Amino acid sequence: MRIRYTRVALVLGLLFALNAVSASALASTSVNYGDISHKGLKNLGPASTGLKLTLELGMIANQEGIKNAVKAASNPSSSTYGKYLTLSSLQSKYGASSSRRNAVVGAFKPYGVTATVDVTHLRVSATISIKNAQKLFGQKWNLYATGEPNQAVALPVNTPKLGSGLNGNVDTVAGLGLYVTQKGSASSVRSTARARIAAVQGGTPTRTGTIEPGCATTTYPAGVFSSSGLFPNQILSAYGIAQLNASGLQGQGARVAILGEAPTPISDVNAYRNCFGFAGTAMQIHGGSNIAPILESSLDAMTVAMVAPKLSRLDLWVKALGQSDPQGALKLLAEPLQATKNNVPLPNVISISYGVCEASVAPYSAARTLFNRQAAATASLGITIVVASGDSGSSACAHGVPTAQLTSADKKQSASWPATSPWVLAVGGTNVSLTPANAIESSGVWNDTEYPAPYAQAAAGGGGFSTFTNRPWWQPAIPSQSAKRMVPDVSAFADPAPGYVIICSKEVSGCGPSAGQSITVVGGTSAATPLVAATIALWDQQAKQAGLPNPGFVPPLLYSIAQHNPGSFLDITAGGNAVFSGVSCCTASTGYDMASGLGSPLANQIVQDLHR
Repeated sequence: MRIRYTRVALVLGLLFALNAVSASALASTSVNYGDISHKGLKNLGPASTGLKLTLELGMIANQEGIKNAVKAASNPSSSTYGKYLTLSSLQSKYGASSSRRNAVVGAFKPYGVTATVDVTHLRVSATISIKNAQKLFGQKWNLYATGEPNQAVALPVNTPKLGSGLNGNVDTVAGLGLYVTQKGSASSVRSTARARIAAVQGGTPTRTGTIEPGCATTTYPAGVFSSSGLFPNQILSAYGIAQLNASGLQGQGARVAILGEAPTPISDVNAYRNCFGFAGTAMQIHGGSNIAPILESSLDAMTVAMVAPKLSRLDLWVKALGQSDPQGALKLLAEPLQATKNNVPLPNVISISYGVCEASVAPYSAARTLFNRQAAATASLGITIVVASGDSGSSACAHGVPTAQLTSADKKQSASWPATSPWVLAVGGTNVSLTPANAIESSGVWNDTEYPAPYAQAAAGGGGFSTFTNRPWWQPAIPSQSAKRMVPDVSAFADPAPGYVIICSKEVSGCGPSAGQSITVVGGTSAATPLVAATIALWDQQAKQAGLPNPGFVPPLLYSIAQHNPGSFLDITAGGNAVFSGVSCCTASTGYDMASGLGSPLANQIVQDLHR
């Protein structure tokens, strides 16, 4: 554990003792191999020894020290508030020792495998054939039928054994199971185009307020005369972001990384910038050259460019996730930190607009453990990870399931992962009605089941509580829940009716049929998430310019501000996010609730309270 000491010799001595205790303790404790059980599955015989396993091995390190370092730096009442770790101090003080790293890497060398150490010094990655894995772990691998059509999974027959170099150095191993086919993951973006009606539960499913159309009057006139879609000027004004932009806060010196499953055409992002006056930093895309662009990434990129057009860096990291196993999400989360090996600076904020229901990832305890360790290490560096809470209300397992195929298990209360990680800021969704001056006249929880036809959908802002993550220290308990992590933390405009106006071309999956670029209206917590992420970048910029402590990992700060200055949030008290009858969670109320979190952060108000 991290304790404030006055003598360097004492610190070093106790750290050495902690490491020694951890090593000896592991010898008598079990290793987390994740979901390798094949109980109840039909054995199809030996797995092909040529199949490749992508392994992630968590090394013994000072994980409690990392958690305590985050708490010390992010707690506004701490004397060390704002003093986050550097990457080198994370490695040297809390990462695995060089002897441990070398031993784990060396364990793979006899098999011709080059294992790599993550930049945090917490994890080793290696790709190894089942033939060699059987030797390394002392077990055979068989194929087992999963019960899904044409799907099998390769799993070790019995519990693996850690061999020389791994035993005593590794406490978590993910990737020992290999699916022959993959299950789709879920993003959080929706599109709409409909006609005007009156406000319901605080929001109006058609455009309200006053637009500044930019080039759209001549280039995209249909978008101007439609009743759908809020324009950038309206969203920026509604949340006090325009006021910050006008004062000079446009992201200068700050960096945002978007994590996505596919790229977006740079030409579309540039067209959006040029049309609405957001000249600034060109986005850099890493990976995904063989993946078709999707609307999700277009929305993410354009929303960030709208809020913080002059960031010093805007990066989109792309990886096709493809299945519920969180190991892919772990690899993608690690990309911005790994890029420091190529002299890419660390981001201030990371935006994630994907997720799956917790039941899908519950069995993958090893990969989830490693994800949380990576997220904690990221937070210790003063980086906020912002995650969408989902678009299926308080029934996250219903996302993407055709109505006719929904089961009672799909409909029951469930939250979305990784929004339920204790090391992220989870963002929910609201609807809005705007005044002619684009102030928020009323706002409620986004829930399209409340709208009449043709607006009704089984879609709403995600929320609820985790089944496997405990409530973090920075999140106060509420009468209905005191033990588990609750989501969302905050919320913002997400309703696809009326939605966000963006520009896209026909090569983007989900865009309109136009031969060239056109205005498309989209929504979901995939819109609210980059909106909040880019706003945090503005707060980081202001804190740095004013000589204030680095906000860094902001959830503790936001909860503190909400307690001492609740007017910094638009409290959402109307509506709820249950999309199926019989689901009691969750309803908006005064203060924190699991339908809207703390409410919607007002950028120009919170920026005045960053010193808290």
